[in-house]
Formats: sequence, C-alpha cells, structure tokens
Amino acid sequence: MIPGSIIATCLWVVLVSGIGMAPRRFHKPVGLPMLLLFFPLVAWISVDLGWIWGAGLFLAGLSIFRYPARYFGLALWQKVRRR
Repeated sequence: MIPGSIIATCLWVVLVSGIGMAPRRFHKPVGLPMLLLFFPLVAWISVDLGWIWGAGLFLAGLSIFRYPARYFGLALWQKVRRR
C-alpha cells in the first residue's frame, strides 16, 4: 500500500509543475499557497518515511522554488551581515 504522504506529495509536484507552466501572472497568487503547503508535506514525509526522504523532498523543493529561496536567502544573509 502506498502511504498517503507519497500520494499527496506527488499531487503537489504535479500541481506545482502545472503552475510553473502557466503564464507568469499566475505564479505569485497560486505559487505562494503551494510554497506554504510544502513545509507540512516535508514534515509528513519525514514522519512517515524517515528524515532521509524528508531531506530529499526538501532539496527537490528548493530546486522547484529556487528563485524565492535565493531571494529570501540573500535577504537573510544581508540581515545577518549588518549586525
């Protein structure tokens, strides 16, 4: 039997990929809720299948959301350097 966490994650990946193929004007309003769903999915996968699967999903999600990750990472880095 396939765990529900795997099915939910696969559906999430298909939806995020579809959003990525949509015109840019749909990216922010629809992509932000998908980004917010990402973290509970990582936790669910980690609890169900172990931390290695959770880490793999996290790295895959960073690949999908690379531009927001870079933007927020640079903002955090600049904030840390100012202190």
